[in-house]
Amino acid sequence: MSPQVKSKQRVADHGEVFTAEREVKAMCDLVAQECERIDSRFLEPACGDGNFLAKILSRKLAVVS
Repeated sequence: MSPQVKSKQRVADHGEVFTAEREVKAMCDLVAQECERIDSRFLEPACGDGNFLAKILSRKLAVVS
């Protein structure tokens, strides 16, 4: 089973699939300016493990450090 799927049952019951790091990076690259803008906000209603939010936070922290 891929790291994107914890179990077939969870996919069937909840549609739960996790986004891999390379997809997170590619999608954040599409909105790179917003990811790096300190006062921008992101809504992630299905954040699961928080892969997108963690990547966005790391990009914002890189800007201020």
